[in-house]
Amino acid sequence: MNKEEIQAKISYLYNSQLANPFPYEDTKRIKSDFERDFILLKDESLNADFNDYCTLIVGTTSYFIKGNVTNIPKKQVELLKENFFQRFPKYSFIEASLRNYPDFKAEYNIHEELRKLILDYLRLFDASGNMRH
Repeated sequence: MNKEEIQAKISYLYNSQLANPFPYEDTKRIKSDFERDFILLKDESLNADFNDYCTLIVGTTSYFIKGNVTNIPKKQVELLKENFFQRFPKYSFIEASLRNYPDFKAEYNIHEELRKLILDYLRLFDASGNMRH
């Protein structure tokens, strides 16, 4: 995809796919279904961690929508390089079972798509907005 196609896709996803409520019912079921695993985790907060992951992506997307791509903080870009399970490996035990939690999976998938599009865009262009050669 080129710059314009990526921007259009990001804008479309941002404006049409991010209106879903947080998947609380699914996270509640995940915690129940994997109760033994969650007991072993210290400082576990699946809702907060997933919200943090989603918020990072939506916040970064807002830079695209407002035309401020060059202002995305480097730390934010670094965090975008990891998916949820890479960033929060303590939850890796649920990854293979996502199909059992359709609302959580849908939210994860849309945010993953946005995350990858943002990274694709940033790979094409350097910090000054020029095409990389």
